[in-house]
Parts: sequence; C-alpha cells; structure tokens
Amino acid sequence: MTDSYSPMPRRLGRGTRLNGIYEIEQQIAAGGMGEVYKAHAIQTGDPIAIKMMLPELAENEAALALFRKEASALHYLQHDAIVRYYVFTIEPQLQRPYLAMEFVDGRPLSDILGDGPLTFEAVRALMQRLAAGLDAAHQRGIIHRDVSPDNVIVPSGDVSRAKIIDFGIARSTQLNKEGTIIGSGFAGKHNYVSPEQLGLFGGDVTAKSDIYSLGLLLAEALTGTPINMGGTQFEIIEKRRKVPDLGAIDMRFRPLLEKMLQPDPARRPESMAAVANWALNPPGVLRRRTDPPRAGAASTSAEAPRKSRRWWYLAAAIPLLAIVGGGGYFGYQAMQAPMPMEMPPMANLGKKPDPDAPFRPLTPEPTRVPPTSTARPTPPPAPPPGPSASAPPTANPPGSAPSGIDLPGGRVRVDKIRRFVEDYDGGDCFFVVPVAVGESNAVIEGFGAATRPFELLDRAFARENGFEASIGLRQVTQQQCPAVTFLGKLRNERARAPRLQVSTTNLRSGDLLNGTIENIGMRYVELLLISDTGQVQNVTYALKDGIDAKTFSLGMQRSEGAAAGQPQLLMAVASAKVMEALRPRQPVQADQFFLLASSEAARSGVALSASARYFKLQP
Repeated sequence: MTDSYSPMPRRLGRGTRLNGIYEIEQQIAAGGMGEVYKAHAIQTGDPIAIKMMLPELAENEAALALFRKEASALHYLQHDAIVRYYVFTIEPQLQRPYLAMEFVDGRPLSDILGDGPLTFEAVRALMQRLAAGLDAAHQRGIIHRDVSPDNVIVPSGDVSRAKIIDFGIARSTQLNKEGTIIGSGFAGKHNYVSPEQLGLFGGDVTAKSDIYSLGLLLAEALTGTPINMGGTQFEIIEKRRKVPDLGAIDMRFRPLLEKMLQPDPARRPESMAAVANWALNPPGVLRRRTDPPRAGAASTSAEAPRKSRRWWYLAAAIPLLAIVGGGGYFGYQAMQAPMPMEMPPMANLGKKPDPDAPFRPLTPEPTRVPPTSTARPTPPPAPPPGPSASAPPTANPPGSAPSGIDLPGGRVRVDKIRRFVEDYDGGDCFFVVPVAVGESNAVIEGFGAATRPFELLDRAFARENGFEASIGLRQVTQQQCPAVTFLGKLRNERARAPRLQVSTTNLRSGDLLNGTIENIGMRYVELLLISDTGQVQNVTYALKDGIDAKTFSLGMQRSEGAAAGQPQLLMAVASAKVMEALRPRQPVQADQFFLLASSEAARSGVALSASARYFKLQP
C-alpha cells in the first residue's frame, strides 16, 4: 500500500511554465531556501532569472515574508549597478512562490579574482560602480548586509558593468548542513561582515556596515587575496577591533581603505557617495575629488589572464546561510581567559573565505612602503586586559555603544546570560560555549550532530534573555558524538582547559596541519585525532616543546575510499597524571575510547579538561 501523499516536485524540468508568463530552461543554482533557474518570457523570449522557494517552505510565513521583503524593497530601486526585480507571485499549479528578475550573463567577482588581482584602473572603476549602486540603495533605506565578491556579477569581464545581487539576506529557516548560523545575531559571510554585525559598537547595522564590507572587497580586488578576517567566532570579533593590515595595498588606495575599515562606524566615510567620489591621489595628497582624476595613473599590478570559459550566472543568487566560526574552537579556557590580541598565524584560506575553501600555505608578507602622509587615521584605543577566567570577553569594546558591562547592573545581566548558556542542557552530542556576551547581544559556538537541539536553544535563549543570539554550529558525524558528549561532561573544568589552535580548517590530503597548545602548566597533555568514522588516534608524538606552548605539525592523509570533506576533530586533553586510557596503541572507536577514559579518571580521582578544533580533509 502506498502513501496517498504526493510531494511537490523539488526541481523544475525544462519547459515548465509559470503563470503562463515564463518558461523554465535550466537550473542554475540551489541553496538553503530555494532554487534558481534561467527562464525566458514566453511572449518576448527575453531571458529571466527565477528564484523559486523550496516546496517545504512554500507555507512558511517567515520565508514568505523574506521573499516579499526582498521583492518590495527592490522593485522600485532602479540603478544600473543593481539587478532589477520584476515580479513576486505564487505559481497557481505548483503553489510555489517565486521572484522573477533580471538575468545577467557573467561571472561572480570571486571567480574573477581567482585569476589574480585587478589593475588599479579596474579597481577604481569597480569602486565607483559598486559605491554608486549601494548609495542608491541606501538612499531608499535599503542596506545590503552581505557585500562580498560572491554577490557581484561581472558581465563579459567588464567591472565597469558589474551588478550587485542578493539583497534578500535575512535569517534563513532552512539550516545548512555544516557551518551553520542559528539565530538572527547577524547576517553575512563571516569574512566580510562589519564589527557592528557581530554586536560591536552597539550592534546597530546601518549603511556604514556596507562601507566596511566594500572596503574588504576592494582590498581583495587589489591583491587577489582576501584579508583573513575569519577564524573562530572569538577571533572574528577580535580582528574587527582594529584596522586590518593593509601593507600589501596600493598606496593610492590605502588612505581610503583605512577610512572604510575603521572599527567604529562613526569614523568611516559618511556615505557611499563619499566613497564613490574619493580622489585616489598619490601618497601625501589626501583630498576629496574636486577635479578630474589625474590621467595616465599607472597600475601597480599586471592584468591577470582571464579564463576563457563563460559561466551562466543569474543576477540574484539565493541568500545562503552564513558560515561562521572558521575554527570551531570549543575549549572553554580560550573563551573565558585573557588572550593576546594577535592570534597565531592563520593559513590563507584561499579565495572564498569559508570553511570549505581549499588550504593554501601562507605567503611571505610583502615589503611595506611607509606612507608619506601623516593623515593616517588614528587607530581605535586598544581594549583593556582580558577579563578573568570567570567571564568571557565582551562583544563591545570600551567607548562603544553600551553593552551593559560598565553600567550599573550590567555585569549581573551579562553573567546571567553567560550562565544560561553554560548551564543549558541540550542532551547527548550537544556542546556550546559563549564566545562574546553583552547586555543585548551574544555570540555562541557549538558542536552537535543535529540542528534541532540548537534551534531549541535559540528559542529558549530568546525567551529567557529577550533577544536572539548568533549561534554558530559545527555539525559532526554520529560516530564523533561521544567526543562531543565528553566535552560537555568537562564543563566544570573549563577554566583549566588547554588552549588549542590550528592553522586552518580545510586541508588537502598530504598537507600539514600545524598548531599550538597553551595553558598546560605542569600537567600532561594528550593530542587526539577523531576521524569522521569515529576512530580515535593518539598523535601526542607530534608535540614539540616551545617557550610558552607545545607545537605540532601533522601530515594529514585521507584514507582510500573515505568521503571527502567530512568533519575531523582534533582534541587536547590535559590531566594531572598519565592516563593509560588516553594512550591506546592503536585506533579505538570513540564510544569505547571516551567511556574508558571517563572511567579511569573517575577511579583515579583525576580531573580532566579538554578543548577541540574542527577541520575538513579534502582530496
């Protein structure tokens, strides 16, 4: 006997007609909330892009509101640098909502930058084009919130015709498989988000946020490599407390980018119009444009060869759920105890700053040319020494909009929020840690195999505290769950957890995984590798003593036939005495390994503490 229920088709076939107006040609992309198709108007043959909501979300009011918001906000916004939105409606036969919009035949800027940096003149044209388009949006009260190379489409390789796409970013109701944000703490790709999108400086997201993100985009266009603003959620926040290193930036662009990348929104350019009209003068001549730019300005980087292939891209990709917390750091100590502002060197994560980007070795720092101008903006004041082990770093630095830390009663509220997170019990295979907490914002990281417990945490947090947190989830396999449960049982030892750092979250088979372990003291430490299949291997042999920490370098090799891109865990476990259960002579399955380790610790009366990092191994 078969079920009488017949689900709506998820993918539309060629020739499918929508409202008798458009006809589907081919699927272009798919994401967390919907699918994107190339289509054409039946009567005229004009190419059209169709963004169609997934069947399972067709009756979801939150998702429908997102689509309506995107359509209504941009329907009347007409600027040549912004994709045109035509129609929002529901197909009567399929009962699926969709957006019809301008179709652009081009490549994303992120793909073009994979070929190498743009010339000075090309970046100047790109800057003026994008800033003018965003200014038009800002004039209508529309903030993009996700300005990044992925959301700029370049027709025929001509950046002067670039189009900005995807103004629909908002909290998604469909969770991504890994590297997920749950909660509306912020939207945007983690490498390009502004400090205020992470809760700094009051968390008020305005047009100044787009200015910050555009600054990072232009820096990448000038060098061909994104400024590394990622890492763990803690590192992501700390990197936004100061202007990033612009030593590799063309001197003619550097004053503008220093202004755009100020942590404090009040110190950035007053508008996108000011960015578009900024005069890119030689060093020492810092002024706004009042006359035409000097002709014949030389480029500082050679035009890189362009790939001959052409890709079909629609003019508005689906808002994908942002991936946050590049390192997935889950050791309590690093979140609770003071940490230096400068993190250990992180590997270059490649052109697309997300957890699935290919690993590339660090490149030597380019020779710096000291600027001749004295007009360099004064950097924001450095934050005071980190808080004690009983309180995590706050999301708002001194002098910013109030976070509650320095106000009467503020510390009590922040401590209450932090305790709520630390005491929350999500069941087995669930572990969370507060990364940054303020009176009205919170950033949380966690491990788990399923998204449901973290959705429940999201709701419970909002009910208890009156606002939504940004919850970064690193999904593990079921076989790795015993390791996550083990971490959860060691919460009471969080202040003593070793501080584990790794160089990257993505490696290719044969690459080295480098890292450090700190906060060990006089204890023994074991380094464990937990594969996606749940095999636990002791790799403590790789540890080398350093001045203030132990270092390691592990050659990672993917097993024959193993699935690519599966999560791998690295765990550091500290104890006051040698624990035989932590030193198996051959790999042991995680459920047995952590049961034996917990049993031995209980019999011996030894307190264990641990932290873990997450990475992926590609072919």
